[in-house]
Amino acid sequence: MALKASVDIVRVISEYVRLRKAGVNYVGLCPFHAENSPSFHVHQARQFYHCFGCNAVGDVFKFVQSIERITFPESLKLLAEKYGIPLTESNFKGGLDSAARERLTLLDINQNATKVFKHQLRNSNEGKQALKYLQERGLTEETIEKFDIGYSPGSFNTIVRQLSEQFPLDLLLKSGLILASESDSRYYDRFRRRIIFPIQNESGKIIAFGGRILGEGQPKYLNSPETVLYSKSRTLYGLNQARGTIRREDFAILVEGYMDCIALHQSGVTNAVASCGTSLTEWQAKLLSRFSEKIVVNFDPDSAGAAATLRSLNIFLESNFKIKALVLPGGADPDSFVKKNGAQEYRCLVEKAPSYFDYLLDRAHQENDLKTVEGKIAAVNMMLPCLLRIANRIERAELIARLSQFLGIEESILREELKNANQNREKPVITRSRIKKELKPSEKYLLKAILENDPTAGEMLRKLSISQDYIGLQSENIFREIITMYQEEGEISLKVLHEKLQSDIDKDFLNQALFTELDPEQALRCLEGIQRQKTEQEIVLLQEKIKQAELSQDFELLVSLHSRKSELKRMMAG
Repeated sequence: MALKASVDIVRVISEYVRLRKAGVNYVGLCPFHAENSPSFHVHQARQFYHCFGCNAVGDVFKFVQSIERITFPESLKLLAEKYGIPLTESNFKGGLDSAARERLTLLDINQNATKVFKHQLRNSNEGKQALKYLQERGLTEETIEKFDIGYSPGSFNTIVRQLSEQFPLDLLLKSGLILASESDSRYYDRFRRRIIFPIQNESGKIIAFGGRILGEGQPKYLNSPETVLYSKSRTLYGLNQARGTIRREDFAILVEGYMDCIALHQSGVTNAVASCGTSLTEWQAKLLSRFSEKIVVNFDPDSAGAAATLRSLNIFLESNFKIKALVLPGGADPDSFVKKNGAQEYRCLVEKAPSYFDYLLDRAHQENDLKTVEGKIAAVNMMLPCLLRIANRIERAELIARLSQFLGIEESILREELKNANQNREKPVITRSRIKKELKPSEKYLLKAILENDPTAGEMLRKLSISQDYIGLQSENIFREIITMYQEEGEISLKVLHEKLQSDIDKDFLNQALFTELDPEQALRCLEGIQRQKTEQEIVLLQEKIKQAELSQDFELLVSLHSRKSELKRMMAG
């Protein structure tokens, strides 16, 4: 077949899968099943592909059929159009089957409907109001044309009248553009008094429509129903326009709505795509992964956007993306921000956007009172599902350590909960009983001695006040209140101390100290134990700084840090 000889399978598949050369062949992650190690092989010389993971095999036509979910004749037509190769009747061997004919007719219906909507935008009185609205939103003529934006007027049968003479009513119904009345035999338009955003697949074919109400009315946005052409869970708005930039820059920006996506493209940020009112799905993540596995999620900062961001992060983590999460300042959405501040400022924020984990830590801090047990439980239960989805064990261990330090929860508890959830295939959940933390013995003994009015209590508090060795300890807040009370009152009131402690955790630590057993010898050694504990903590922090200095190759700082670490170790040994 002349068409097959004219199309290179590597070139075609590279539009969908990121391939790398391996000897005389090419390999990549299979687009037909989930995998972390490449098992999908493309043989350029013999012009076929084979996946050793799911046994998918075939030539260039079979690949296009499978990836686009179309029939064989449609794959011929798609490749011929894309690569400018003339297609003769002999290529079809008897013509299109009924399913292929229906799909091609539906594509033709959508193309003609788009022309109707664009004509209405420019020529009808209602359309001119819609055009004025779009211009007030800052869209240029070039952008309106680039995204084929149109308008569907309020009359109930514009599309019915315009297209029913060209296409049978049953196919117009299947396209989702019209509906049948339940009360009589009439048909009416699905989209009325709405600005129309045609939705293209990644090949540029119009497969559906989204409509925004002009003025008041509900729903604000209305999408086409599921059809043989359109699956909402498998489609990303703007991907056809963004795919080239995503490949070149090796990352995509995911936003919520049509206008967010369009505004970014107009400003020159052309690697943006939109989920358009649907929670991100595994299919959409897989679709994006054909072009890059790096993503910046930039949803609206409201509660719905925050919830959608969390769901999206979990999906991207399961698909092994490198993820950043961007929250724009001042509660702005991408559309309003880029119009006010420009593309350069937006790009700077994208570049500086925190990793998904830092974003989650910040949310945990903002949304929960981390001084309380309940706040810690809520925070850790938000974070654990994300940790469970991290396949790399080294990365997971590092993040567990960070979460443990951030929340003050023992690593062993977090690791055990993740292990149980993984074995039982359940959502990891930490309960109040699991999060309870034990105060270190040296802190318990020192608190016990002070609170029981040990003869040396005053001297110990004076030394602590000067050395501030209590700072950074689990019981820091308790010691601070005790020192302040003793300096002001000359004595410690257990009742007043309990009232001053705001955190449930601090109150629990205080009770642990009060109910511990203490002998005189332990009381004498407890201050020394606190000082040793403080020194050990400083050594741990120094080691972290040494790692960072090594990465940044700051040799002067490295010398200083190692010197301080050696000094502390000598103090502990002496």
